[in-house]
Amino acid sequence: MFERIVFFAVVTKIVCESCNPISTINLTVYRTIDSVIENVSVSGTIELKEDAFHLLLANESIPEFCENFVRITNELSVLQIINCSVTNIEPGAFLIDPTLTLLKISSNLLTSVKKGVFNNVRVKEIDLSKNLLSTIEDEAFDNNTYLEVLKLNYNAIKAISPDWFQNSPNVYKLSIIYNELTQLPPEAFKNLAKHRPLKLRLSANRISEISLDSFKFSGNIDILRLNGNKLVALPEEMFLNRTIKVLEVNTNRLLCFPDAIYNSHVASLQFLENPHFNCTCLRKVKEFVDKNGVEVMYPSIICEDRVKDVNLVFNFNKTYEIPLLLPSTGG
Repeated sequence: MFERIVFFAVVTKIVCESCNPISTINLTVYRTIDSVIENVSVSGTIELKEDAFHLLLANESIPEFCENFVRITNELSVLQIINCSVTNIEPGAFLIDPTLTLLKISSNLLTSVKKGVFNNVRVKEIDLSKNLLSTIEDEAFDNNTYLEVLKLNYNAIKAISPDWFQNSPNVYKLSIIYNELTQLPPEAFKNLAKHRPLKLRLSANRISEISLDSFKFSGNIDILRLNGNKLVALPEEMFLNRTIKVLEVNTNRLLCFPDAIYNSHVASLQFLENPHFNCTCLRKVKEFVDKNGVEVMYPSIICEDRVKDVNLVFNFNKTYEIPLLLPSTGG
């Protein structure tokens, strides 16, 4: 039998004078992961009088989060703010003592992330997807030793700063898909975790250039996804002195891979829909994946081999040899 959830939100006065007064906020709370929900209406600063698992604000109109807007001292694992028309979050808006598993602020109207909003929040994952973010202050995620995962998907971010994550040494997963990145700067990921492999998701941008030093000071990479960009080439340097276990570069404009890839211990390689890939390079890739048991997804390309008088057909995860049709010499 489900345990009923008691009312545990406390109302206090909003201290930020620049904010418009909010008369009523509707909350959804879960005491445990499997419990029934309780819908609660409050106004002012949100606090919990008892431990809870999940606190959800959804489909409200809260344009600005002022200082002291959310104050949590009891246990809480997940805080989500979804579709609440949030345009601005002031530093100090979140005063949260417990360590959150997830803080998600999604489907709002945020255009920037300021220093002081998340630096002192004990949280393992921050998800700011589906906003209007174009500006992230360099210090916005500094000095947070709890932070491990940052998702910035479906925004309008144009650049990654190498100065992000100062003194936040545990960030190992960064996802910035469906944004407006055009290049990866030198030392782009230098402040990310060194003690565990990175997971970098940078697909569906406009990346046409990766600096020679983009991965300088970066450690091993578990997953690197660069699908749906405008890459013509990958720098040799990104494969030196590190392992990239899974590399996905589908739907780009690649012509070849640098030779260093063959010494990088790649275990899975996808490069579908790179229709102009060099046939000489494709044969080297085939030899490499056959020899090392690499999982591969090829672009659909036919390469002529005059030495063997065959067409070598690359198609998804297989290759075929088809005899060349030689001109008839007549009877």
